[in-house]
Parts: sequence; structure tokens; C-alpha cells
Amino acid sequence: MLHVRHGGQAVGELRAQGRALTFRYEASWLSRSHAFPLSPRLPLQEAEYLGDEVLSFFANLLPEGTVLDTLRKLQRLPKGNVYKLLEAFGRECAGAFELVVEPDTNAQDPSYEPYLVEQLRGDLVALRDNIPLLQRHGELRLSLAGAQNKIPVRYANGVLSLPVGGAASTHILKPALQPEKLYPDAVYNEALCMRLATAIGLPVAAVELLTEPEPVLLVERFDRVVDRASVHRLHQLDFCQLAGLMPDQKCEADSGPGLVDVFAIVDQRSALPARDRLQLVDWLLFNYLIGNADAHAKNVAMLYGHDGRLRLAPAYDLVSTTYWSSLSDKLAMSIGGEGRPRWVMQRHWQKLCDEVGLNRTQLRRRSLGLIAAAGKHLVGVADALGLAQASPLFRHIEQTVAKRGRWLEDRLVA
Repeated sequence: MLHVRHGGQAVGELRAQGRALTFRYEASWLSRSHAFPLSPRLPLQEAEYLGDEVLSFFANLLPEGTVLDTLRKLQRLPKGNVYKLLEAFGRECAGAFELVVEPDTNAQDPSYEPYLVEQLRGDLVALRDNIPLLQRHGELRLSLAGAQNKIPVRYANGVLSLPVGGAASTHILKPALQPEKLYPDAVYNEALCMRLATAIGLPVAAVELLTEPEPVLLVERFDRVVDRASVHRLHQLDFCQLAGLMPDQKCEADSGPGLVDVFAIVDQRSALPARDRLQLVDWLLFNYLIGNADAHAKNVAMLYGHDGRLRLAPAYDLVSTTYWSSLSDKLAMSIGGEGRPRWVMQRHWQKLCDEVGLNRTQLRRRSLGLIAAAGKHLVGVADALGLAQASPLFRHIEQTVAKRGRWLEDRLVA
């Protein structure tokens, strides 16, 4: 049995019945005035949950793809057994809840271990030998959803630490994508796109570039709040969890959520749907402008506020995937039924507007504002990162924003 906890308080119990999962809220949690559910799809109740809703919520806390496959093989864990994987890696993960094995004879008090440059260097060398970062520190039971190698850390006053004994992290450390010959400049790519989004006014997770022992990206966690010496967890849900789908359904082509579904969830779940709809529009337009074809349902999330209500979370995982020629430029979420960016015409934008209740004139106005702001700030953002304007990455993003900006201007004519 795995105990689900929040801030040291018992929330519920997760059990395995073969490959199926069951979950039951603790009576003590249900009686608390500030109690909130794991998900709107798992509302607070005394009865036990069994089935797909439990599986989809917890499966989306795990890594994906080759990272998960490698971890599973190295840990000798059965394929597809979500419970065993959570047992191995599920303590410090996305959102507010931690999964605790009890009795834990090796339990440690919450604390932080120094994460020295020499350790990071060793981890990055091992990463090139296909040893995931999470495997290198598996004894800490760290987990992060997604297909990219990354690890949760604490970062304060220029010092990196690893969370121990259930301590909460503050940042996500993301090294270069592997193999680097296929994905050059990955760290600078994401840093530039994230900083550019911030510069033009989008709500975005803050990022910092570290250069020792080599460039890595630190992404500040918006589901964590630092209060003096304490780190508190906030709860977030990605749109696969909100839609009740498995991680391998994150793209629309794999029966995952499309933009119509995402807007509908925001309309249904957000405490401020009108404001969040505009934030979602800006997210869509910015991803289109920079050439990010990987804007799928796990790369957008909602966050519980202190009032227990959901709001659209700041943007994250913003990157120009078209910079890497080995990747398809087909959009993870189509626009009006068209997934090829070059072929998204006026009729497709109009269809999207009709489907989700957008005003095309307003959509054009917001796109023109983003285009102008991106052109104004791109050079300054690159300079602050030490990225030369003559570099292939800068030229690609500059040209992509200009080209797609022209497409938007032409095809969103009122």
C-alpha cells in the first residue's frame, strides 16, 4: 500500500489489485475544512475509487517514453505496472501530493543534500551513456512526468541541493537533450523561448541558465511556494489528468485532447474562465509563432490556488521544435482540423473560433500584439543569455517568428 500525503497529513491510500489501482480518501482528510481532491475527476467521497480514473491520475505522475523504459529495465520493474513504478519513484513528483511507502525502514527526515558541481558533472556524463538522472538518485524516490531527462532540485542563493526524506524541491533541472547531435542547443533553445514569452507578458515559469559544468536549465516550479526556509507544495493537474486520459494520449492524433477539449475544460473548471481563455489564446499563438509542435496536453496545466479553485498554470516547456530537422512540424493540437502549420488558413482559424467561441477580430489583435512584442524583445533576450545573433538558433527563431507572423497577419484578416 502507498500512503498519499500532503504537508505531512494523510490524504488517502493507493492499492494495487493486479494491474488495476484503487484509491480511498482518509476520513481525517475528508473532515478537514481545507481538504481538496486529487482531481475534479476524483471528488472527495468516502467510497473507494477503482478503475481508469485512478490509473490516469497516477500514471501521469510518472516519466514517459525511453526515460521510463530505461528506468524500468534498470530497476527490474514490470512493464506497465504503474503501482510498482510509483513505489520506486513517486515521492517528490508534480503537484501537492507525495506517495509514501510504509513502513519505511530507511526513512529520513526531510532535508537537502548538497548537489555539487562534481556530482552534476558525473550525472551528465552518465546521461550520455543512457543512464537517466532519476536512476542516478533513485534512492531519493524522485519522479517527474514527461519524456525528457530532468530531476527536481532545490536552488537557493546560487546553491543546488537534492531533496531527501520527502523534502519539496523548488526547481527542475533540465540538461541538454540526448543525443545532442540530433538536438543541438536544446538548453539555449528553451531558455530563449521561455525568456521571450516572459518578456512579452505571458505568464511563464521563471528560468535560469547555469553554465557549470556545462549549460543546464533551471525551471522554477510554480507548484511550489517558498516561505522563508520552508517549501510548500501546490497542486497542479495537466490536461491528460483533467481529461482522464493516459500519458500516451497526450497528442490529439493519439485520441488525446485537442484545443476544443482544452478550452472546454477551462470553461468548466477555471475559477476565472474568461481570463484563462485569453491566457490560453496567447499560449496557442506563441507556440505557433516560435515553431513549437510539441504543445500537447501534458505541456499545459491548471493549478489549485489557496482558495482551492483551479486556474490555468503559467506556461512551461516552450521550445522551438522546428529547429531540429529530425522532428515533424505537425502540431500536437490541430488548428481548426489542420495540423500542418504552413497550411493553417483563414478557414481553419475561423473554424477554431467557431468551435471554442473566440472572436476572430480579437484573435487577430492579440496575434499582432504578440508578433510586435516578439520582434521588439528577441534581440535583448538573446543578448542577456549570451546567445549571438549570428548563431543558427537565434537566426532560426528570428526567421520562424517573422515567417509565421506574416502567415497570421495574412490569414487572420477580419
